[in-house]
Amino acid sequence: MKFIYFILILNTFLYANSDEILADREANIAKNLELIDSSRQELEAYRAATTTLFNQREAQILAKEQDLNKTLEIIAQKEENIKKMLEKNEKILSELKSITSDKVLEIYAKMKDAPAATIISQLPRDEAAKVLHSLEAKKISAILAKMDPQIAAELTQILKNDELFKESNSTK
Repeated sequence: MKFIYFILILNTFLYANSDEILADREANIAKNLELIDSSRQELEAYRAATTTLFNQREAQILAKEQDLNKTLEIIAQKEENIKKMLEKNEKILSELKSITSDKVLEIYAKMKDAPAATIISQLPRDEAAKVLHSLEAKKISAILAKMDPQIAAELTQILKNDELFKESNSTK
């Protein structure tokens, strides 16, 4: 009988302890659920803040990219304008050189042979050859005849070796 009482008491004690253990476990589980729920809410708030910050930065980058593209377009337009102006200026410059050259050649063509020979012999040899090259053959021979023979020989050699002169002779 003592044995039966012992078993009943042990059973009661174990049953009472199991209720406490279960209650303690329920409390622990409830705490863990609260911690998990709190962590989940913090994670969602962090995600929302990160997404908002990412969207703001992306909008800033897109705005800067648009500004950069506009600036690049302006630069491209300015480059195109500069190229057009350079082409225009080069054309005007070549026209001015042509006009000046034509005027100089016209002056030499109208000069008498002796003064033209004196002036041309004083020019640098390349310049003198250019002037002579652009004159008529009859005028060239008359000017060369009035020059110092050594200078006339040098100019004749330059004219003979000049590619432009060769092309001009082959077309005549």
